[in-house]
Amino acid sequence: MRLIRRSLLLLAGSLLLSMSPPIAEAQRVHDLLGESAVLVLPGMESVKVDTGLVFREVSGQKLKLDFFRPLAEAGRSELSNRSIAGRAPLVIFVNGVGIDSPPLRRWGIYQSWGRLAAASGMAAVTYDSRRDAPREDLEALVAHLRQNSGRYGIDPDNIAIWACSANLRHGSWYALNPANTHVKTAVFYYGGIDTTHLRTDLPILVGRAGLDNPGTNAGMDAFVVRAIRRNAALTLINIPNGRHGFDLMDPEETSRDAVRTTLAFLKANLTPEMREARQARDALRRTVERHGLQDWEGTIEAGKAWLETHPDDPQGRPLMADAYYNLKRFREAAAAYESAGDAGLNRGVTYYNAGCAWALAGERDRAIGNLEKAMATGFITDRRAFGNDPDLASLRDDPRFRKLIE
Repeated sequence: MRLIRRSLLLLAGSLLLSMSPPIAEAQRVHDLLGESAVLVLPGMESVKVDTGLVFREVSGQKLKLDFFRPLAEAGRSELSNRSIAGRAPLVIFVNGVGIDSPPLRRWGIYQSWGRLAAASGMAAVTYDSRRDAPREDLEALVAHLRQNSGRYGIDPDNIAIWACSANLRHGSWYALNPANTHVKTAVFYYGGIDTTHLRTDLPILVGRAGLDNPGTNAGMDAFVVRAIRRNAALTLINIPNGRHGFDLMDPEETSRDAVRTTLAFLKANLTPEMREARQARDALRRTVERHGLQDWEGTIEAGKAWLETHPDDPQGRPLMADAYYNLKRFREAAAAYESAGDAGLNRGVTYYNAGCAWALAGERDRAIGNLEKAMATGFITDRRAFGNDPDLASLRDDPRFRKLIE
């Protein structure tokens, strides 16, 4: 019976439920409602939960939520966790599958996660949704909570999205939409991620179960690689021996540590201090991001914004120079490369690139001068490649250039 009960909770989806071995309905409901997360925190049982609050009525169906009130003690010890005086950040545990027998919001695993969040000083919500309209219901839920933020005592612009398994497709769709700026952080556990959008400004924690379905993990891995290439704010927890649903299925310290790390991640990224810290060097970050996307005009625009406030910082100059070079604005590229070298940034490469750009711009003397400085660093050692670079073709009849490549 224990194995049957576990299998029912592997995926929060109706398909899996329909495929599970037949067991008595009363026992099935008991099992789903009785399970809990692998981690227990002090104060979890003291959390006050307002159950069955209606947030939407559609086609005669009342959709309800359970609201987990943050412990006052946790709130007082984490005052920085409240960006609006007296109002707590909110974690929404996404219901993307609409299971109502029993309601997903009442499942033990979701109830215990709600209590874990509340015991950590955050408000939390589990809720009902319809199987054929989970995204619409999620949007309606958030609208209701934000419009009634005073009643709930929450900050309407400081929301976290937590989603796992079959719920993740819809939760990630909502969290990653750039229009939803009130979502300040997100947790994606073992499931399929919707890649319609990507918010590089959104702190995301990905919880990967190493023993999960290879197809599921391949999708998560692809998302992680894509996000890192875009320089997104991503944190990865990988449990090599963790199963799908490790926060429920695997009562080992590795799983408990993952849950603790997740709660700490949520708390930290829902503070104004962390949001302010993540804004540091934002223009430089956007320069790097635009460069990675080969958006050359965007790279230049972001680089100029960075230089306006940090004129003595050379970090963005080579990226801008690359952009000018790819736009065939060789004179501007050469000046940017040269200034980066003068500032001491990777002089061998930047002076060499400056020499190439000056040669393409028809400035032979400046080209030779930068190439000499590049050679003097000792980092340019392949003289044959140096002599065969097509960017330097205009210099090949110059004695000074021939001397450099001998």
